[in-house]
Amino acid sequence: MTSPDSPAPSSLKIYLRLLSYVRPYLGMFAVSIVGFVIFASTQPMLAGILKYFVDGLSNPEAVLFPNVPYLKDLQLLMAVPMLIILIAAWQGLGSFLGNYYLAKVSLGLVHDLRVELFNKLLVLPNRYFDTHNSGHLISRITFNVTMVTGAATDAIKVVIREGLTVVFLFAYLLWMNWKLTLVMLAILPLIAIMVSSTSKKFRKQSKKIQVAMGDVTHVASETIQGYRVVRSFGGESYEERRFAEASQGNTDKQLRMTKTGAVYTPMLQLVIYSAMAVLMFLVLFLRGDATAGDLVAYITAAGLLP
Repeated sequence: MTSPDSPAPSSLKIYLRLLSYVRPYLGMFAVSIVGFVIFASTQPMLAGILKYFVDGLSNPEAVLFPNVPYLKDLQLLMAVPMLIILIAAWQGLGSFLGNYYLAKVSLGLVHDLRVELFNKLLVLPNRYFDTHNSGHLISRITFNVTMVTGAATDAIKVVIREGLTVVFLFAYLLWMNWKLTLVMLAILPLIAIMVSSTSKKFRKQSKKIQVAMGDVTHVASETIQGYRVVRSFGGESYEERRFAEASQGNTDKQLRMTKTGAVYTPMLQLVIYSAMAVLMFLVLFLRGDATAGDLVAYITAAGLLP
């Protein structure tokens, strides 16, 4: 691990370095991946169930599995509710395994990185502590490590869970109507550009928040440790202004990040809803001999795409 004052590497390098710390937790990491696979597999199942639900509205006594020996008498009236419960249970199992075991990996990484960073600080020369304020050093151990590790594990969760969900849903959409699915793909680059641009802004603002939080910690720890000096020289008013400025700076950066998210969300929703409107038009225009259940299942699967 590099020294605390090393230049900030790129996000990819950070992820690759963090992956080297995952080795002791490979078993739990594998379990979390299995959980996310289970979770992702339920998304097209839910869309498929809606097909049978809509078809069952006109003929509830129709059989769901006419060619399966022990299930050939199972009517949609009973099959659809039972399958929804089974899918929900299967999804819950996947969600628990994925989130819980990935959290164990994440917290283990935070502990390992904090211990390693603390041990590294113990052997640094005196001049390092003379040129760096204690608040920033404490913030790196208590705050920055958690943020970096949390961001990395959140990225892994998004890539694995959402990525697998996209794969399963697209496979289902291609199986239902490959022509319509290929037309829908033309809309995705616009969404990808918006997500990429906003992610860069979030990363920049996150770094500024880390620095601002270090300033708050530095002022607070310096004042608490030197409270005798502050009182002796009547510096209470000065320290109050100093801490208020540091806290206000952190608040402003937090609000700026919140503002970015607040603007991004409705813009992305507008793009997604516009895409859904185009999709509904295409579904009705290219429906062919598809049943109402097929159309509902297709639109639902498209709407479930992350």
